Order: sequence, then C-alpha cells, then structure tokens
Amino acid sequence: MPESTSTFTTPDGIRLFSRRWEPAGSIRAEIFGLHGLLEHCGRYEDFAARLNAAGYALQMIDQRGHGQSAGSRLFIDRIETLVDDFDVVLAEWREQHGRNPDFLFGHSMGAGVLILHAATCTPAVRGAVLSGPPVRIAARVLPPLRHLAYLLSRIWPHFRLARLRTAERLGAHAVSRNPQVIQSLREDPLVFRGRFPVRTAVEILDLPRKLEPAARRFHLPYLFLQGGADKLSAASGARDFHEQSPSPDKTLRIYPGLYHEVISEPERDVVIADVLQWLDARIAS
Repeated sequence: MPESTSTFTTPDGIRLFSRRWEPAGSIRAEIFGLHGLLEHCGRYEDFAARLNAAGYALQMIDQRGHGQSAGSRLFIDRIETLVDDFDVVLAEWREQHGRNPDFLFGHSMGAGVLILHAATCTPAVRGAVLSGPPVRIAARVLPPLRHLAYLLSRIWPHFRLARLRTAERLGAHAVSRNPQVIQSLREDPLVFRGRFPVRTAVEILDLPRKLEPAARRFHLPYLFLQGGADKLSAASGARDFHEQSPSPDKTLRIYPGLYHEVISEPERDVVIADVLQWLDARIAS
C-alpha cells in the first residue's frame, strides 16, 4: 500500500496536510475524503488498506486546525470555512489530476462538510459515502449551557470552554466498542484531547440546523452509513436525511448496536464489505 504525503494551501494561507494511499496495481477509482472533529486523516490507514486491496485509491486532508495542518487548534469560525477549504482542495486536486475524484467520503463533521458542499454546487463525481454525519446530535446539551456557549462565542470566540471526551472517559461509550480503537485514540498524539474553542462548539451545535435543509438539495448518489447505537449522531437524523434527499440513487445502512465510527467497530468487515459492494456497483454502471 504505497503512501505519500503532500499539502494544499487555502486562500488565507493555511497549509493543509494530506495523505494519499494507492493500490499496488492499477487504480480502479479515486476517492477523496474528510475526517471528523478532533481527529486526523492518519486514523484512516486501515480503511485505506481495505480500499487499496480492492483497487481504490484514497486521499484525505487534515482539516484546518487538526492533525498536521496549520491553523489555530480546533478553531472553526464558521463551518462554511471548512466547506470553502474543501472547494479549494478539490480545485487543486483537479489541476493535479486533470479530472475530479470519482467518489467522495466523509465521516461525522467531515461528512457534514461534504453534504453542505454538494448541496450548494453538486460536484461531478459518481457518488459519496457518508459516515455518521450529525444531521441530528444524539448527545443532550442543557439549554443553559447552550445559551452560555452562544453568548461567549460572540464576545470571546477563542475561549476554550468545551471538552469532548471521545478519547478519554467517554471514549468506549461514544466512538467505538473496539478496545483497540479506544486505546489508539488515547495514545495518538495527533488526536486532540484538550478544551476546544467555544466558537467551534457553537458551530457543531448549529450544524444539524444547516444539514436538514441541505438534505433537500443533495442530489448525489450516496451510501449513508449509520450506527444504530450512535451516541453522537442520532440514527433518526440519518432516516430523516434519507427521506428528504431527492437523490435518485440513495442507500441507507443502519447497523444495529454499532457506535459512531462504524468503519472501526468490531463488525467493520461487514460495513467495509457494504462500502466496496456499493462502490463496485457504481463503477460497473
């Protein structure tokens, strides 16, 4: 599985670190992906290996403020900034390769960014794999805390108030039931575990409000992967998205008992087999 690294640069000068994994033989199709909040693209090496074994190349970026990319750690002034970054990255990718990638992939916040991008300017790709986008947030946020976050985000957006313990105390209850994945999260120096800016918290809390109407403008063929026991992105949001999307080619897979990262759960072989079957069918057609 040959791996290479490169960078993309945004109009405001932010350097975005990128990893690319290619199959040893010929490439059947190109996939470009976005990771979720707090993490980085290096966590997708196993997923990339499974794709490479089937002939698919995968390239991903560390989104601004994440992993090895530049930018204030975890600061998101507007979720649209990440959408704009994605626009620029895809444009640079087209210049390098002379065409669009064949498929897009996004997990959690990254899938949300992908949805917002495709809802405003449907990209010329064969389809998208959406893993657990937060169309509806499962975790309950008390109204006083939500109000405080909105207030602070206006007067002190960089104030580091919130901590999402996905890699610590709540890790086994939020991300995955796979103990190896939780241990890796705890030990990975590129996974963010500190307090992140209140502005970022507000943008994540606001994301469902933007994704629900975006579903009605999402025309791409898609495979929606959703854990039935996801404690971060509610399965009810996946059902609503699937019902609202006008895409003529849409597939929803809800896996009973699985948590947020379905591609790293103990049952990941089943999930990844579904992904490969879906990709193969679109390549064949």
